[in-house]
Amino acid sequence: MRGTGKSTLAVIASIACRRRVVDTDDLFQEATGFSTARYRKQFGAANHNLRQEELLQTVLRLHDRDAIIVCNGGSLERNGQMLVQDFAKTHPVVHVVREIREIHDYLGAIDLQRLGDMLAYTSPILRRCSNYEFFNIAESRTARNADSVTAAVAPAFLTLKRAQRTFLKFLSLITSRPETGRLSASTIPPLEPGYPLSDVATELRKYTCSVQVPLSDLLVDDVNIQNLELGSDAFEIVVDTSSSPRHSRASDPDIADDISTCVSKVRRGTVVPLIIHVLPSSSTTNSRMHYLRSVNHALRTAPEFITFDLSLGEDALSEVVASRGVSKVIGHLHAQNAWDDSFWLTQYDTAVRLGCALVRFSRPSDSNDNDYFLHKLRFDIEARHEWVPLTCYNTGKAGRTSACFSQYLTPVIPCSAKKSSVFPAKLQHNPHIPWITPREVTQALYASFIFDPMQVYIIGASLGYSVSPAMHNAAYESCGMPHRFHRVQSSSLNSLKELVRETNFGGSIVIQPYKVEVISLTDSLSQHARAIGAVNTLIPVRHLKADRSVPSELELFQERNQSGVVQALYGDNTEWIGIRSCVRRGLSPANAVRPTSCGLIVGAGGMARAAVYALLQLGVKNIVIFNRTVEKAEKLVAHFTRLASSTGFTTPPTKLQSSKQNFHILQTRDDEWPEAFRQPTIILSCIPADPIDGGPAAQFTLPPLWMQSPTGGVVMEIAYKTLNTPLMQQVNEDPKFTYMDGLDFLPEQAFAQFELFTGKRAPRRVMREEVLRAWRDEQGNADLEMVERRLKAIDDQEP
Repeated sequence: MRGTGKSTLAVIASIACRRRVVDTDDLFQEATGFSTARYRKQFGAANHNLRQEELLQTVLRLHDRDAIIVCNGGSLERNGQMLVQDFAKTHPVVHVVREIREIHDYLGAIDLQRLGDMLAYTSPILRRCSNYEFFNIAESRTARNADSVTAAVAPAFLTLKRAQRTFLKFLSLITSRPETGRLSASTIPPLEPGYPLSDVATELRKYTCSVQVPLSDLLVDDVNIQNLELGSDAFEIVVDTSSSPRHSRASDPDIADDISTCVSKVRRGTVVPLIIHVLPSSSTTNSRMHYLRSVNHALRTAPEFITFDLSLGEDALSEVVASRGVSKVIGHLHAQNAWDDSFWLTQYDTAVRLGCALVRFSRPSDSNDNDYFLHKLRFDIEARHEWVPLTCYNTGKAGRTSACFSQYLTPVIPCSAKKSSVFPAKLQHNPHIPWITPREVTQALYASFIFDPMQVYIIGASLGYSVSPAMHNAAYESCGMPHRFHRVQSSSLNSLKELVRETNFGGSIVIQPYKVEVISLTDSLSQHARAIGAVNTLIPVRHLKADRSVPSELELFQERNQSGVVQALYGDNTEWIGIRSCVRRGLSPANAVRPTSCGLIVGAGGMARAAVYALLQLGVKNIVIFNRTVEKAEKLVAHFTRLASSTGFTTPPTKLQSSKQNFHILQTRDDEWPEAFRQPTIILSCIPADPIDGGPAAQFTLPPLWMQSPTGGVVMEIAYKTLNTPLMQQVNEDPKFTYMDGLDFLPEQAFAQFELFTGKRAPRRVMREEVLRAWRDEQGNADLEMVERRLKAIDDQEP
């Protein structure tokens, strides 16, 4: 069907995958000299179908590797369907869908009712020919204003960014290897690499929760995904096929459309993994078939997890596990049996044997008297040799305690849902709805001494302007954590050495001038900190391995939020993550990173090192450095030239992985732009824009010859104390470029710090908002107008 956005998404995919786009309609025009519609009219349907089949067969044979094939429904007559179905056995085939009114607006003349009939006829055919489905959500164009300090509000040409991000996240999932979860060299890297929790399987982390949201609640236009997700570790879409007249008929395809729609809504609004939970219904044959159809369709959207009702038996579970693709299966069972019944052990063993990644048991209870047997079941299962995580709890009001201490992806509900006037009615319809929120679970874990309140710090020589304490404290409070974040302004690192001796030391941010010096205090560094040569985040290690080495990432996260004697310090660097996130958000799809993309970095200090590393991780192969002191620039280039050529250094996998890393140093502002490099689409100013020691702020602007990119790009200053800088004014005069500053950067790198300090995903919206509210200029004044505009712009940002 034309108008779904296939061609645009194909271009996005081709840039990310480094693959060419092959459009069957274009090839048909080249081969016949006619469009498909004109050819059909002139030569008849039979002749048209034969030519389409021949062309499709040729395309699938010649371009079965290293290509993005765009195929419209006209190619899919009977024989064409068989060709694509065979192709889908060994290749991902994605059915792109879109809201009918958006397609109608694109096509124009066609009657809406006729279009609906066409979609009702073609959708089942296209679903049979594909193995994945992506719902392409239209981006609303809002008024933009980029003529002031509020340039962080995205210009109109960035309206595709959220669609781009959502689609690339989907492609990253469907092109990963299901047996390992790792990516092959020709696939798309994940969008969140480098974030500490990205390296740890969600289902293995302890004391996690999954926020359950009914499919019907997600269908409303103004749903706020980030508010629903706050404080949780996964987002669980609950599909109730019996709750709505719209879904009352098992043959009704509307529920499939709704699942696809809501998956895309959730994906573009959060970074946590997605679980789809189709509620078990009655045991009739019709209900069973409807349940299995819903589960199988949910798998087409590539959720990270899918639940499956274990009561349906081994054969049904085996089929789902075999067809799960990249999704992990959660074996789910709600039963009346007492916890000391051997029934539960039998069901657990079956789920593990057949390939479930996690098992979830629940039973109704009107008291917590049977919690002893529940805990014994957990203990017995943890002692088993063949083990996968188990979450088990009692449902109903009396089950709240057991749910709070169920360690793995415990179901919870959003705070807003519990406060809703319709909550009692939902409980009556489905008594298994969780009674607790993520915040209540967190508070219960601290109140029962499972976790301890921690003290977290930021240390540096000058901290009067820092908004980090306000941002982190707001994040802790929103999640129900009793931690406190403090400033420590010091002329040496001796203050930090004293703090580390405290049993409730939870970690520290380290800023200038100590980011290199602090390395001497660490016992282990992340690969990123080693590569950059600087540390801006320290976390305590309270348990060492038998050989006195620092444990793995999973073990480090398991001991977060627990007091005790500090045995070692682990150093990381999150600045490159903040820079990478801002660059990715600021680049339009037209400027997506390619082998010829070029970045310009101004400065050669510690932040410039993080900036170079960020560009390397983005896959930028051409980097130009300008610094007032050429010798420092040369040292910077020498360091990263060695790093890029070292065997242990990794960047995002691409087909051009072996291509050379190119650096160039500009000697003066009067230098011409080097002919061997394209004009930069990424410009990062890493020099202080703020007043230092009472002196005037730097008045840096870019030579016009260095800003000649025909498609513009993104320009970013890392500093944030002074916002109305000469560079900001210069960039805002050129509508092709997007300007970003330290208020964009600071929360992005702080999200990773929050993960390191707490072992939980950061409440991103809360932190972005608090940074703006807490900001003051060098005179200590707020800019309420700027804050208000940028707060509104948060709604249009990526999660």
